[in-house]
Amino acid sequence: MTGFPVIYMGQGFSPKGDKERFVLPADIRKIVSEASGNLTEMLVAKHEEWDCLIACGTSYSQQLADEIRAEHAAAMANGLPSQRSKRALLFGSLVKVNFDGSGRFILPQHLKQQARISDSIYIHGTLDYFTIWSPDVLNEQTGPEWIGPQASCASFAATGGGRGRK
Repeated sequence: MTGFPVIYMGQGFSPKGDKERFVLPADIRKIVSEASGNLTEMLVAKHEEWDCLIACGTSYSQQLADEIRAEHAAAMANGLPSQRSKRALLFGSLVKVNFDGSGRFILPQHLKQQARISDSIYIHGTLDYFTIWSPDVLNEQTGPEWIGPQASCASFAATGGGRGRK
């Protein structure tokens, strides 16, 4: 759909606004739209490992399907057990979420509950998709890899939202 590899990078922060809406940062919003055939929609699901959400353009579903099929074929060729069924469960969890021209969107209640999101979100690019975190949950993560995301989130929160706020 995009003609180039989709890479999500950067960060953003959004306090919950009126009508229960959050806001995508402009740079991520542009990539999501391009990766969704220039539509203002994204796919959102619970992360497989962490207590956060993943979000991406709709083109990621084909990439993910191709990866799962390739992993399955490699496992079968090497006489190893396949994780295809487990990995494919993600497809039933992907929810299309629309956003407006300003990036405002509403997360479904069941997704907010799964990621413990309440009054604000922190967005962090992670290559093929971006993650959406409750700042409190992000701060619970331990290990040196979390220092940067936690510092970015704290900085955005201290300034009232920074990029991504409307």
